[in-house]
Amino acid sequence: MKNLNLLNNKIFMSLANTANGDVNGATRFYYNQKGKVITARYEGGVVEVGSIIGQMLTDDSFEICYQHLTVTGELRIGQCKTKIELLDNDVIKLVEDWQWLNGDLSTGHSELIEVVLN
Repeated sequence: MKNLNLLNNKIFMSLANTANGDVNGATRFYYNQKGKVITARYEGGVVEVGSIIGQMLTDDSFEICYQHLTVTGELRIGQCKTKIELLDNDVIKLVEDWQWLNGDLSTGHSELIEVVLN
């Protein structure tokens, strides 16, 4: 795999999410990557605190499991398959298909965009 640490020390924010998702424009994701292993923490909006663990599947895709606690005290758990897109300006976009593993078990689609700090 050539993109061994593409996601390391990257920050992402929500571009779009289906209505049944908890993530919104106020949520920030702080990704780390070592080889195939991906970890992240996230917070903001209705998410009090969250964590992610996953692995790269190919150079441009990965799978994760996520869990978070909402500001109202609800524990949410899910899984996600993500496609990595590199935009013209080398900004990373993550296109996600996910499913809740508790609650209503519904599925959703979301997109995250890299936050570029100047």
